Amino acid sequence: MAGYNLAIVGATELTGQELIKILQSRRFPVNNIKFLTNPAQYVPGRRVFFSGKDFEVPEITSRAFKEVDIAFFCGDAETAQHFAPIITEFGCFVIDVSGAFRGDEKVLSIIPEINAEELQQLKKKRLVASPSPAVIQLSLPLNTLRQWTSLRRLIVHSYEPVSESGHSAVEFLTTEARTVLDGKNVIPHTYHHQIAFNLLPETENFLDTGLTRSEARIIREIKRLWRMPELNIAVTAIRVPLYQGMSQSIIVDLGKKVTPDEMREVMGDTPGVKVSDDPSVNLYPQPWQSINTDDIVVGRIRELDSNYNTMAFWSCMDNLRKGSALNAIQIAESASRLKLV
Repeated sequence: MAGYNLAIVGATELTGQELIKILQSRRFPVNNIKFLTNPAQYVPGRRVFFSGKDFEVPEITSRAFKEVDIAFFCGDAETAQHFAPIITEFGCFVIDVSGAFRGDEKVLSIIPEINAEELQQLKKKRLVASPSPAVIQLSLPLNTLRQWTSLRRLIVHSYEPVSESGHSAVEFLTTEARTVLDGKNVIPHTYHHQIAFNLLPETENFLDTGLTRSEARIIREIKRLWRMPELNIAVTAIRVPLYQGMSQSIIVDLGKKVTPDEMREVMGDTPGVKVSDDPSVNLYPQPWQSINTDDIVVGRIRELDSNYNTMAFWSCMDNLRKGSALNAIQIAESASRLKLV
């Protein structure tokens, strides 16, 4: 694999920092690298470290992407919406992790373990979206299973940590927890209600349908990724008072009878998925154990209703790593393998 000139926009954001760590740990071939930030996040003198060197983090400009082979957009979606289409004109391969293009039907949405080969459809506008972390966590464990049998219905509860809302939410959770422990009243800031020692059944604003924007987006992304527009899927997204680590409780009606052991075997053979499931010794996935790991961990696999071939399972994932930064880097690795960059 040849070395590449890279740019990371939002390098000081949570996903940007995780991306920097993974680039080094996976020894992604880098010739030159630039770290950029959007104007609202710019702090004079701020620097980041990469491969033993420290780099200045200037404000983003379109000129900064000349001679850049691959650009990662993390953090601010508005910045990605403005700059990403422009810099593809320079021949730059753009991977959006900000969420700016997840709803754009004209932009490929890629999970390399599922649909890396679709990258070959790219033409002049080489812009790719990394799906929502919740979509990655939901789709990977079920991907091999859905090819073995059919999926008739999905009921998903997604328990999402505050790091999904960025640095400020992480800091505010700490502040709120201290306030509550001091016996004082919390004044909500990042969310509509107190998040410390609490759960909120909304992760974004509500739509007229009663769904939140994130729930509607998850449903839309899953149907598009699997090309299953008629899939019966219900999603509830819940904000939980954890810094990092996303969990999901999933109920699925299958097209044929599948035993828990068969489901464990199929999921265990699925790339990007690890089975951790032995109730006799209280072995099951936990969000804190998923942090800094590359796999989605599944467990609590069980049958609920044999009449409808209804199965259930629980999964945990590092939302910043596997759900965001790692998927973006795997897209870049796939593009390199396919000789698109």
